[in-house]
Order: sequence, then C-alpha cells, then structure tokens
Amino acid sequence: MNAAIKVFAAKGYHSCRTLDISIEAGVAYGSLYQYFKSKDDILLSIFRDNWNALLQRLKRFNETEDSPLAKITGIFDFVIKNYKHNPDLMKVMIMDIPKLNKFYNAENQALYNKFFSDLAEIIVQGQARGFFRKEIVPIIAAFLLYGSVDSTIRQYVYNPEFDRASFPIREAEKQINEFLTPGYLAGDAIKQ
Repeated sequence: MNAAIKVFAAKGYHSCRTLDISIEAGVAYGSLYQYFKSKDDILLSIFRDNWNALLQRLKRFNETEDSPLAKITGIFDFVIKNYKHNPDLMKVMIMDIPKLNKFYNAENQALYNKFFSDLAEIIVQGQARGFFRKEIVPIIAAFLLYGSVDSTIRQYVYNPEFDRASFPIREAEKQINEFLTPGYLAGDAIKQ
C-alpha cells in the first residue's frame, strides 16, 4: 500500500496502472492480485486503513485526555503530523479517494462519518461540562473543525503558489486553533 500511495501521489490515481504499483513495490505483477482485486480495492484499502487509524487515535484521546479541547486539538495535531510525515498519503486521502465512486457506498460512508459523529460527541460532552457553548450544533462544529484542517492541508499539498516557507504548517495549525477556538468556548473555559 505504501508503494500505491507513492504512485498515486506522483501520477494521480486515474493515470497510473497496477503495473506501476507492482514495479514500485518490487513484486511480481500477478502477486498484487493475491492481495487486492483491483486498483479501486487498493485505494479503498488505503482509505480504510488510514481512516481506522484516525478513529483509533480519536478513541485514544477520548480515553486519555480529560479536557474536550485537548481531545480536539490532539486529533488535529495528529492529522497535521501525518501530513508532515507523509504528504503523499494526505494527497491521496484528500484528492483521490473522494473521486472514487465506490467511496460513496454505505459501508465506506459509515466509516467516514463515524469520525464526525465521534468528534461531535466530544463537543456534546464539552457542552455538558460547560466547556463549549450550548448553541453550537455539535455535528456542524465537527464539520467546520475538520474542514478547516482539510482545506489548509490542500493548500500545502496542491497550491504551488502558496508560500509554505512563510507559513509553516505548524503556524497554520496555530492559526486554525486561535481563529476557531474562541467561537466554541463558553464562559470560564475562555479563561483557561
């Protein structure tokens, strides 16, 4: 799958062949089909493996962090670190997977949407504890939080005119937190 990520990121999902992946992986072309039915299957496996890793990380933050804000900032810090560590993976996750029709089947969408419902649940818990404002709609807040990180990473991955040197990804993460956080916090939480 690492070879596939590299090939998809370099050539684009629709422009590459499974032969390109087998060459990059250093395996016989026929061997690839012992593990995957098709190029679509490889791409969906990349999505499932990495999205499940994101869900596991969110679960771990939920179990180990007390502060709802620390849970949310922790998960997005994880996403930013993944971008820095493996920009090719983020390129494939953000740009190639959503273009695949099979991504939109019920099973894949249930997995995809679990992240948003789990994130929304953290916001609900934070509201119950007086940490987040009550008028915030948790699922919409989850979309906004993830959307800000996703859109920012897209600029780093795809916009050749974006000045990455002047705006390192960590500064972007800091700006997202500073811009969005005050709108979510309630009362005494703002002072923390």
